[in-house]
Amino acid sequence: MMDWGITFPNEIAAYFRKNRKDIKLGKGGDVQVVWDGKPYTLRLGNNNRRHGNVWQLRWDISKTFLKKVRRTFIQSYVVLKSQRESFDLRKTQRKQFRTKLLGGQQEVLLFRVVNPKTIKCEVFIQIKNDWNTLFERLADENVFEWLSDKKRHYLIAESKSWMSVRDFTKHAAAGNVVYYLANTKKKLLYIGKADHLGKRVKPGSRHQGMPVGWDRFRYDILRPEYAAILDKVEDHTIRAFAHVLKSKNGNSSLGVGSYRLVNRTWRQF
Repeated sequence: MMDWGITFPNEIAAYFRKNRKDIKLGKGGDVQVVWDGKPYTLRLGNNNRRHGNVWQLRWDISKTFLKKVRRTFIQSYVVLKSQRESFDLRKTQRKQFRTKLLGGQQEVLLFRVVNPKTIKCEVFIQIKNDWNTLFERLADENVFEWLSDKKRHYLIAESKSWMSVRDFTKHAAAGNVVYYLANTKKKLLYIGKADHLGKRVKPGSRHQGMPVGWDRFRYDILRPEYAAILDKVEDHTIRAFAHVLKSKNGNSSLGVGSYRLVNRTWRQF
């Protein structure tokens, strides 16, 4: 729950299997999840695993929902991250953060399926103490991920090669990405970020400074735990290309190659 989402129990999976025929095996579809009266667009996945067909609710495409889960259940988040770190260390080095959370106490989020495209959730058990405010702030800054996950040295979960715009619909569901659009005839390049690629980019349409006619694209998927810094990764990527390629804003550049960077603005240090 603290990283990507949940796997539904069999009776809920059976309901979606019957009522979401539009989601084929191995595919996913949008579902509205309402929490505290606010709707979030999450991903309902129909996946095949070794033990059979499973249905999952994924919120790694929605950093706002993931952030809300972590902040709401900050006690569980801190304990889980601490435990993950302790098992990464040798037995003699294991140290674990100790909380007032007694054995058998668990924080609980209830999910209720309203209809095939709507789910409601509400907090049932939430543990609070004097440290919650501090921990919430540290969670917002992604501190626990950086401290606890020793084995993941790289931000990128998957990196796609250049593809034709004709294949875009197959990748529209990709989330938490830094994407690249290229116009091979006019030699233009645009770099952006998206929580949900298909909602941000529309093939055959002008996109920001990129005119109609872009014909190639690719993207990198960030690991879910780094969703909070997606905008920073985007800025860094644009800035790196801007100092190498020609760009429209006259940035100091080597002007290498024939391509020109379309992006006009990005955050500066």
